[in-house]
Amino acid sequence: MVNKFNLILALLYSALIIFLGLSESISNSVVSLDINDKLAHFISYLLFYFLWYNPFCYLFKSKALIYLFVFAFTFGVFIELGQKFLTLTRNAELLDVVSNLTGILIAYIYFSLKKRKI
Repeated sequence: MVNKFNLILALLYSALIIFLGLSESISNSVVSLDINDKLAHFISYLLFYFLWYNPFCYLFKSKALIYLFVFAFTFGVFIELGQKFLTLTRNAELLDVVSNLTGILIAYIYFSLKKRKI
């Protein structure tokens, strides 16, 4: 049985990403490439994958890693699309999606190697 605390933590973290990702921006500055922003995306989705790992293992057993990969990537893309279409002060950025994907990939590789005990 999945630990309820793990599931609640993953759900709350997901809600936080949705809130932060879709809330209106208070900054008017336009920055073409903010390294801190991309690092935040990387860490956010790395943590997202880690928090959802146990619930997905419980639900999907041997397919958990790949299903979680698809879920996390899709979640990130939908947040970016929401920024483009649901907010007035935010924009979707391809580099944000790439940063999200990098964090997801690192987590996926980590758990794949851990599963193989390498």
